[in-house]
Amino acid sequence: MEHVKVALIGVGAIAESTHLVNLKEHPDVTIEAVVDVNLERAKELAAAHGISHYFSTIDELIAAVQVDAVIISTPNQTHMPIAKRAAKQGIHVLAEKPIGTDLDEVEEFLELARKNNVLTMVGMPHRFRRDVQILKEYAEQNTFGNVYYVKAKLFRSRGTPKGWFTNKALSGGGAMMDIGVHVLDLAWWLMGQPKVQAITGKTLLGLGDYQTKYVSSWESKNKSLNANWVFDVEDFGAAWIRFTNGTVLSLEISWALNGEQNESITIDMYGDKGGASLSPLAIYKEENGVLGKITPIFQENQIFKDEINHFVECIKWKAKPLITGEDGFEVLKMLNGIYESSEKQREVFFN
Repeated sequence: MEHVKVALIGVGAIAESTHLVNLKEHPDVTIEAVVDVNLERAKELAAAHGISHYFSTIDELIAAVQVDAVIISTPNQTHMPIAKRAAKQGIHVLAEKPIGTDLDEVEEFLELARKNNVLTMVGMPHRFRRDVQILKEYAEQNTFGNVYYVKAKLFRSRGTPKGWFTNKALSGGGAMMDIGVHVLDLAWWLMGQPKVQAITGKTLLGLGDYQTKYVSSWESKNKSLNANWVFDVEDFGAAWIRFTNGTVLSLEISWALNGEQNESITIDMYGDKGGASLSPLAIYKEENGVLGKITPIFQENQIFKDEINHFVECIKWKAKPLITGEDGFEVLKMLNGIYESSEKQREVFFN
């Protein structure tokens, strides 16, 4: 395939500010249509960017226009119903994180995608970071030996989003489902994607709808979904995840708390031959019996652009994406395990 026709489904902030811009810059891509429940917004965006078609549903898109791929940037709970409609037509799918909210729905979609030779990728842009790629190379070269403990953390002091993100019926969860998915996926991937054995987790609503002065808050651009202010999800979560290879992952996430804010995802890896930390990147290992610290020098890259380019190239060359639908399923399984453990107040075991 030399040229790829793409439709954007859900034209909120991520679609408008990143996906749309990067797709337009790709020489082998045509944005054929935009789809949004707010038809007026879809129309305005299409007109502003010279896009020929706009619709309010994927069914309208399928009936009127032929596309090779869709990028789904709608509320989490809607990812799978839309993806399944696309897969039935043989349309390739890039779904924003998380892949969905219901494991059975995701399994149904993945089976349909395999049957119809549909490529599935999940939006996990942190895997494309230059520092992460360097760290991954070190890990794959067995620099750290047996990695037995990993800590991963992302704390916002006042960073709770407004809109559908705090509505469980649309989001499937709060801080864990929104930003925790990035941290969990990144740590798990750097660890070599071991099989989960057991999870102890705790999620809670700590600060809730805080009224702190002089701080800003990000809000979804979908005004219709933001109309009814609902806050029934957690803003803090922590988990202890044990894997079948003996490795343990400690995960800590917050939208809002009374403490220091991380500027980026922090990850610490400890092995019997070496270790590493991320943000900033550092490698620790012995040379000639002396423990040393390596701080690689590199230029940062545009991760969202690289993510889109990768998706397009995978479609063109029928290649396996860096983040598969199966990866998305495993991460969702762990997220749901954290919620289940918290609800049942006990450790949850996996087969």
